[in-house]
Amino acid sequence: MKFLQHYLPGQALEENGQRSIGLRSSYSGYLGRDLQLVAGLDTEFTRGYLTESQQNPTAGSEFLQATIPTGRHYDYRADTLVAAPFALASWQATEELILNAGLRYETLKYDYDNRMLAGRTAEDGTPCAFGGCRFNRPADREDSFRNWSPRLGAIYRLSANSQLFANLAEGFRVPQATELYRLQREQTVAELDAEEIDSAELGIRGGDTGLGYELVVYAMRKENVIFRDADFFNQSGGATEHRGLELALDYKLAEQWRMQLSASYAEHRYRDERLLDGVSLKGKLVDSAPRAFGSSRLQWQPTAALLAELEWLHQGHYFTDPQNRHRYPGHDLLNLHAQWQFNSWQLSARLLNLTDEAYAERADYSSFGGDRYFPGERRALYLGLAVEW
Repeated sequence: MKFLQHYLPGQALEENGQRSIGLRSSYSGYLGRDLQLVAGLDTEFTRGYLTESQQNPTAGSEFLQATIPTGRHYDYRADTLVAAPFALASWQATEELILNAGLRYETLKYDYDNRMLAGRTAEDGTPCAFGGCRFNRPADREDSFRNWSPRLGAIYRLSANSQLFANLAEGFRVPQATELYRLQREQTVAELDAEEIDSAELGIRGGDTGLGYELVVYAMRKENVIFRDADFFNQSGGATEHRGLELALDYKLAEQWRMQLSASYAEHRYRDERLLDGVSLKGKLVDSAPRAFGSSRLQWQPTAALLAELEWLHQGHYFTDPQNRHRYPGHDLLNLHAQWQFNSWQLSARLLNLTDEAYAERADYSSFGGDRYFPGERRALYLGLAVEW
């Protein structure tokens, strides 16, 4: 992948890629009639690289011009080796109740190779003014992470067409190579832990003639959240909490008409005592995380060969900075889809953003440049033709 960092001073070009090979294996069997066991091993080896280079001098203040030089900023390779054994058990405790349990252990190792001079210099070793260049390249190193992820669950059949379910789980996310090795300013080593999340969910699902539904409530807590602090250091130690409600409906209105709905309402808040520009983040809503979003689809199928769908997408407002001082108002989009099957031929059409709404795929706020928007696509028509041989 190649892309121009048009949103940053200097507008450097980033190039990154990877090659990987992996194996997923599992074995399942029964211990008696009611207990099923599944065990296996997931492995993967990845060779990845990243370079960042700047062709033109940086525009702007004297500080930016001095600390963001032309030439290469980063050039490194990071090899990754992952091995993860796991086991799952499912027990039919009674005719109505199924209990599940699982455990996974993952070990991951990074082998980082810096292919430039280590430190905060320009590509040729020239030191930058104002204490050094913005970019800091760590020396070669290895980093390892080991994590357990257990899971417990239960499914209780209420009737032939409905069931209750509950799950308790613990997950994790190891630091990305860019968080460990793409450092800035005085940070020469990023001592990061894996992010951890504990989750609980309770739900009901089922259906009858013409109706299908699923309703879920959940709560999650994250620890060791990785963030970039006011000194541009990559740090662990953040904490957040998440509570929400999700709903999915599928209802047949009439012989040719169907309505589908997917909706979510949730609150995502910071729990730690970090200060940002003198403001405590505890209790603040997480930036870029809307409370409400979802979609609704009205389908019309007059024949088996013809299907048309009107889709409404809704994204609620969200704050664009951690201090909750700036926000994006959200947006609503309408899309139209159609598909026609004729023998072995299939013709499809998609008219996206029917009302030509101006919206942002993502929005945030930068103390350097103010509001930033990554614009969404304007009204667009796509036609497709497929044939089965």
